[in-house]
Amino acid sequence: MSESRRSPPTTGLPAVHQLLPRLAWGDAVGNQVRYLQDLLRRWGHASDIYAEDWDDACKDQVRHVREYAKDARPDSVLLVHHSFQSRLVPLIARAPGRKVLVYHNVTPARLFEGFERKVAAACDAARDELLELRPHIERAFGYSRFSAEELVAAGYGSVATLPFAIDWSAFDTAPDPALLAELDDGCANVLFVGRAVPSKKVDDVLRVFTAYQRLYQPRSRLVVAGYLHRDGAYGAYLHGLKEVLGAERVRFLGRVSPAQLSACFRTASAYLSMSRHEGFGVPLLEAMYRDVPVVAYGAAAVPETMGGAGLATLTDAPAEVAQLLAVLDRNPTLRAEVLQGQRARLASLSQESVAEQVRQAFEALLTARPSGPALGHEEATVEVVCPAFTVRPEDVSSRVARRLVERLPGARVLALRPRGQEASTTSGPEEVEGVPVWHFTPDQPVGPGPGALPGSSSLETAVRVSSAPVVLVGVETLVAQALLPHVGARACGAHVPSAPSTALEPARRHLGARLVPMEPSQPEQAVTALVEALSSARGGSHAR
Repeated sequence: MSESRRSPPTTGLPAVHQLLPRLAWGDAVGNQVRYLQDLLRRWGHASDIYAEDWDDACKDQVRHVREYAKDARPDSVLLVHHSFQSRLVPLIARAPGRKVLVYHNVTPARLFEGFERKVAAACDAARDELLELRPHIERAFGYSRFSAEELVAAGYGSVATLPFAIDWSAFDTAPDPALLAELDDGCANVLFVGRAVPSKKVDDVLRVFTAYQRLYQPRSRLVVAGYLHRDGAYGAYLHGLKEVLGAERVRFLGRVSPAQLSACFRTASAYLSMSRHEGFGVPLLEAMYRDVPVVAYGAAAVPETMGGAGLATLTDAPAEVAQLLAVLDRNPTLRAEVLQGQRARLASLSQESVAEQVRQAFEALLTARPSGPALGHEEATVEVVCPAFTVRPEDVSSRVARRLVERLPGARVLALRPRGQEASTTSGPEEVEGVPVWHFTPDQPVGPGPGALPGSSSLETAVRVSSAPVVLVGVETLVAQALLPHVGARACGAHVPSAPSTALEPARRHLGARLVPMEPSQPEQAVTALVEALSSARGGSHAR
């Protein structure tokens, strides 16, 4: 263990250390951890970074997690960064000192299914770990209201949002001259930066770019800068899709150096993101910092990150998103207004201002008397999961859910939050036509019309942490499909006759006879059947 890795000794202030599974160079979480360490040391705290694995470029900045148990003191504070499966909960539980969760959000497993089975399983395990950490955590921070809402749903009783502290000077690297000359050839360059993994929907970026190139700008190029496993299932899919679509001048650069990244941004005409899940989208802000107009699909915390700047789209239709890129190209006035709005957004995130907000948040934590974990989960007699309840009140599932609450004392409805409403950092019901409803933010925008409803990480987490019986009103929804493996033993459910067999097969496997049909013309029959199934499952009648 090199002494250069150790935090310099200090007096009078508690040590504030950080722990994460892997410290990676260029990764948003890794960059944040290193910058936080710099701030903490600047403020006079001893601060080390502990990880189980790391890039070679980080080897002088990190210590192995097994060293933390012997380094920790009763008055030290451990910032536990959580975004992926770590298998570190037992170590965290044993270590002395205060523990604080810093939640970067966990990508829903469903976004990796069909491509990366092991990663999907690890994402699911990471959400289990989020619940396992609760008894050991004194306070929890989310980097967005979207993430904080899930912490509240998980039963964390002391939750706050923490500004994402960015070292903007790290983006001021001079561009690589060779790549700059290659890309600066008069083409309109559409840029995406990030790992090419299924959740980032680089395939949708390809589809949008193809529409843009064919319909609006033949002299255009797509540049994707970030890790790509070319021999993996998703990498092969992207290259196959590229050939099928027939788009020209598509560049997958893979990992790039800071100088190469600067060249990408310097020559970009627009930044395009179609990602389906972000706890906080740093590349969106980096594009704004580099004065590149941003077009992004408004999923998860993306609109919150953008803060009204750039162009956030509520559709993923390639032709419609391509039209936004074209408007930025052809309307100089709009382009100037977008760039002005982005600069205003960045002004509210000045490095000094955000660092001071972070300092105040930590100071409030450190000066408060140490306390045990405060679990704040709402209990109900029955969890009635009906994603459509508020956004589509006329659906048969919404009508069935309403009647269930009337017949089941103490039941509550869990539903998707309507479009335009902010994520909430408090737990409690809203009255919807006399029915108490707990609303949760969907992972993606709720589209108009009767199409499929999106999932909701926070809603799913709220159900998983509850011990009450569960009624899944609409087993074909993404929310129900995600919940079935975790609550099937204490659940019953209903399905519409038109539900696809791919959705009904897992529901039948997990629910058996507790799965009932839900005819739009006869909702009361479904209500009665669900009450009976619920009553039978918990060994007695609790309905009126």
